[in-house]
Amino acid sequence: MSDFPSDILFDIFLRLPIKSLLRFRCVSPFWRNIIDDPCLAYVHRTRFAEESKVLLLDHPKHKPDVTFREDHGGFLKASLSLVTQFATLKAYFFEGCCNGLVCFTKSCDDSLVFLFNPLRHEVLALQPRPCSSTAPTSDPPLRKRKYGLGFDCSKNTYKIVRVFKNQRNSTLCAEVFTLGRSSSSSSWRSAIGKGPDHCPLFGRPIFACGALHWLSIATPDDDHNNNNLEGNKIVSFDISKEEFGLISTPKSFLSCHLLDLRGDLGVVDCSSDRQIEIWVLKEYYGKIKKWVKEYEIGLKAPIGAVDNTWIEVIGIWEEGEILVRYVGSFLSYDPKSDGLRYIHIPGFSHHDDTEVLCHKGTLLSLSRFQEEEL
Repeated sequence: MSDFPSDILFDIFLRLPIKSLLRFRCVSPFWRNIIDDPCLAYVHRTRFAEESKVLLLDHPKHKPDVTFREDHGGFLKASLSLVTQFATLKAYFFEGCCNGLVCFTKSCDDSLVFLFNPLRHEVLALQPRPCSSTAPTSDPPLRKRKYGLGFDCSKNTYKIVRVFKNQRNSTLCAEVFTLGRSSSSSSWRSAIGKGPDHCPLFGRPIFACGALHWLSIATPDDDHNNNNLEGNKIVSFDISKEEFGLISTPKSFLSCHLLDLRGDLGVVDCSSDRQIEIWVLKEYYGKIKKWVKEYEIGLKAPIGAVDNTWIEVIGIWEEGEILVRYVGSFLSYDPKSDGLRYIHIPGFSHHDDTEVLCHKGTLLSLSRFQEEEL
């Protein structure tokens, strides 16, 4: 099989699912080198349309090895045992995901950042930022920093972003780590642009439309200092330009969270006790942003709750249905029939700390960057 020209094999591999390609690595070193080529990983993601699966990230208890399995019904399960080699048991914090990779920080020291590829069972520890007593912005207290993982499609590179507040003037600042092939590119550096001031960031970021997005909600302490922040805003960080921006939400929400809807930015309104609304931002790159209410799901708040704060929309998965986390259960909403059905996720218990997310895998091998990063 090594007699096949590499360009022909490359084209064939672009048409196959990731699960098959990972098995084919065992055929020969020649095949393995092609499948492990980062170029194949980047092109494969744009050419081969795979359905999102539900990924369960298990916090291991007494499992020393990484486990991974594919269950019936589009469920993936991966153990985080490899992450615990760098951070002790349950001592890491899930920061977000992008294009098949998952980002974690160490709970007791969030300057330590890890990337995890569940399909390849690989973990990459990034170089920590060097300490500098002469830095213009001193390090904020633990967990006051926000992290995000994005992808720069113009350069086919992943970027990890660390956002924090300038201790002098309360503006947002960012540092960027580019996952590159040289030690000069794989290091923390200050981003080009400065962010808005008095914009507290909440929750995990959502990567959509080439940018990371955090929800920012004005607090009483912020109102008298900043006239630009009224109610809800979304703070964006363009991964390619490395610049901050502000996006207005369609209306003021009492309770909401952000969502990635197959590459589009969405916001979920959980303010009502009878339904949840999903708004999608259209014409993202235009000067005038246009929000459209795409979905309205009739779902009553849990008994004793005044709103649907306990409900989390996870994302779109098989057949275009929307996966919803409802307290300790999961529901799937079908927009075509306007119906809800209960979903049993094998191996999930609402008593543990399992992370659940909609996930599309990547062929990218983190071992390619191991020498430069460690």
